[in-house]
Amino acid sequence: MIDSDPKTNGGHCGTKPKKFAIGIAPLGTVSIGVVPMGVICIGVVPMGVVSIGVVAMGVINLSVVGMGLLAIGVNTMGVWTAGPMSMGLVQLGKSTTDHSAHQHGQPNKDQDMNDPRFMAYPTRAEAEAQAKAQGCIGAHAMGDFWMPCSEHPTSDQ
Repeated sequence: MIDSDPKTNGGHCGTKPKKFAIGIAPLGTVSIGVVPMGVICIGVVPMGVVSIGVVAMGVINLSVVGMGLLAIGVNTMGVWTAGPMSMGLVQLGKSTTDHSAHQHGQPNKDQDMNDPRFMAYPTRAEAEAQAKAQGCIGAHAMGDFWMPCSEHPTSDQ
């Protein structure tokens, strides 16, 4: 007998979840598909507690682009993140001296990004020592890092 009641004929959005579902928008404890939803989801745009896919949204994500509490991938956002372009409160795998997340935007034609005035340091003491070497005094905070000189350099300097 075929159950035509959409509330009991599970496996997709708007129905009672299956234990295992496959499809375009499958809903199940374990779901595999284009936009899988459930507890463990594998697919193109998975949305679940544990999501594995291209663009994942959930509590724990392993993806190219991911958003969640723990997101691991190329471009991730969340509380705990890991990846080359991750944005999170805690960036896993990055040392305190890693300056790759410290960016000033694109340099203009008058700026040389190898200019020491654009370097950031993990401690105020390191920035002040670099300031002396550059002929200025002091240091200023830039996010979690310190930069030489009491003021941020401009392209006129």
